[in-house]
Amino acid sequence: MDLETKRTYISIRVAKAREDLATAQEMLQVARWRGAVNRAYYAVFHIASAVLLWLDIERSKHSGVQAAFNQFLVKPGLIEVEYSQIYKDARDWREEQDYRDLARPLAQATTTQIVRDAERFVARLERYLREVGAID
Repeated sequence: MDLETKRTYISIRVAKAREDLATAQEMLQVARWRGAVNRAYYAVFHIASAVLLWLDIERSKHSGVQAAFNQFLVKPGLIEVEYSQIYKDARDWREEQDYRDLARPLAQATTTQIVRDAERFVARLERYLREVGAID
């Protein structure tokens, strides 16, 4: 993939992450906890996949994106280890809420934390993308 095409795809994924964050924030305001967690996770997923694409790494499964994020960004010290935990927590909560009938109940405080952590995650990875010249 040539550089301009790669930058285009990265920009699309960043835009998806931003939109998902905005939707998570809106859902938080109307007490739609499960929806807020779902969109917060997808914001994390889309921005992580954008950064991995910059490194020419693509994975087809959610678990693969998370593993590659840890292997190629956190482990070598490009992104701080705390972001690995944010990714894990968002994915765990999202999957539990989406797939388990007897999921742990979500509350405002927990949901707010997940959304705020997703905001930090997106901001950090956008900063990385700007630093490496992937986005303006």
